[in-house]
Amino acid sequence: MSALQVTAVPSIAAGAGSGSALLAGDAAAGAAEPRAGWWRAWRARFGLAEVCGTLAAISGFAAGYLATRSLLAAAGLATLCEAIGFYGCVGLKTAAAARRATAHLAGFRRLAAGAWHAVTEQLASCAAAEVLDGFLVRPGCLTGAAWLAQPLPGGIWLGFAVGKAAADVAFYGTEAAARRGVVRSLAARRPGLPDKFMVRS
Repeated sequence: MSALQVTAVPSIAAGAGSGSALLAGDAAAGAAEPRAGWWRAWRARFGLAEVCGTLAAISGFAAGYLATRSLLAAAGLATLCEAIGFYGCVGLKTAAAARRATAHLAGFRRLAAGAWHAVTEQLASCAAAEVLDGFLVRPGCLTGAAWLAQPLPGGIWLGFAVGKAAADVAFYGTEAAARRGVVRSLAARRPGLPDKFMVRS
């Protein structure tokens, strides 16, 4: 074995080791990226709306409970106020996004494409989740958690916070599942979509 061959072996081994380290680093970065991407996507879609909805829900719960001393009435008013605050913000953001996405169109084509964009990008999945959330899950979670936590210090508000968190988990889980269904449905039908519905991302 020549001296050149002897010195080449460690170099190749070192290169293989560094390549393995690079691959391992890329794999770790790739594993972290979906988590960070999920958080950024949620924050972009719902971050401001969630803040508006939460503030409205707190106001509604306080007003309802102080006026009636009824947890059920407070939970119902909190649910209504949260929906107004949340969807008011979502509606404004969705309308602005649809307007930007259809800026290259005009007239009825822009109106139809904007409505299509709003429904497929945001409203369809939210509506599917809201049907279950607004009429059953959220009032039930708020009322039940506040009632169970009554004996604790600050129990009603602690229960409100726990109930809202549980309802939010259920809502966003349902919304994500509905959104995946909408995306799959659109992907299957996309070749047959009329031109008037084509928008720019």
